[in-house]
Amino acid sequence: MKSEIVFVREYGDSSKAAKVMRAVSPDNQGAPDDTSIEMLIEGGSLVVKVVSTADLPSFLRTIDDLLSCIQVAERTLFKVE
Repeated sequence: MKSEIVFVREYGDSSKAAKVMRAVSPDNQGAPDDTSIEMLIEGGSLVVKVVSTADLPSFLRTIDDLLSCIQVAERTLFKVE
């Protein structure tokens, strides 16, 4: 079975969205073979799409991991500014 989610994080500024995307991109390279993670910048937003054929618990763990990485990146990057 295929699972898919698309979520959007709004930053109001494309440079902020790009910083978060660059910060979490290395983590996404280690995604399981049955999972793809795509990120793109639209205006001041980061759009994230995750597609997986893994079982649902594995898919949910991947989403949780990704959201945690994004949250750490936001806290770190925006605390510096």
